[in-house]
Amino acid sequence: MLKLAANLDWLFCEHPIAGRFQAAKAAGFHGVEGLFLWQHPLDVLLAAQRETGLPVALMNAPAGNWQAGERGLASLPDRDEEFHRSLMIAHNYATALGCRKVHVMAGLRADNLSACAQRERLTDRLRIACDVMVEVGIDVLIEPLNPEDMPGYFVDSFPLAESLINEVARKNIGLQFDIYHCQKIHGNVAHLIERYLPIIKHFQIASVPGRHEPGTGELNETWLFNFIKQTGYQGWMGCEYKPSTPGPESLRWMTPYL
Repeated sequence: MLKLAANLDWLFCEHPIAGRFQAAKAAGFHGVEGLFLWQHPLDVLLAAQRETGLPVALMNAPAGNWQAGERGLASLPDRDEEFHRSLMIAHNYATALGCRKVHVMAGLRADNLSACAQRERLTDRLRIACDVMVEVGIDVLIEPLNPEDMPGYFVDSFPLAESLINEVARKNIGLQFDIYHCQKIHGNVAHLIERYLPIIKHFQIASVPGRHEPGTGELNETWLFNFIKQTGYQGWMGCEYKPSTPGPESLRWMTPYL
């Protein structure tokens, strides 16, 4: 059985955050995840979690000024204090919610740094993040993002992410393997799942190219899910997609996995 986590910043957004937990539970999801969970009062999240019994599988650390176009802090110059604050917010929320995976976003390519210098800064900051999170048993994840959806994002390929993970050299660093982004960047998803399986700590799914629910695009997600299960993967599959239609129709793909 796949462990399906509803991304509460993409699904059930017509509800307040507590209602999204309830809607995820009613739909049959096994857990939840989110980009911006830290924007909500912690006591509200804790109450919703208690009422539904849904674990929080993954959350993002604060990623800078999102409305202004920032997409992470970990590789940016002159942001050490803000980066540390973002880690502590994620640390506190994840610890309270029992979340054991935190995605630390790298940020966009910086014009005032060479690519080599920015990579060195990112590596150093990821080591700091790992050292902060390991004390409470939390893994730090990095995720390659495709240049069409996230122009200028520093970690824009899976080989780069693998190289960074090897350079960071911490036991609690890992790869967030988003099937949607992998298909958009490289294609050949099954081969790359097999290649990167030793460092994969979390999967995410959306159809390609529309980023809707599985079964609405060019990928055979049923085959892919079976392939992932056959690898022995025991972790979470985050559902980070835009429903193609309102209401229960866009959730029917889940039925075989509940």
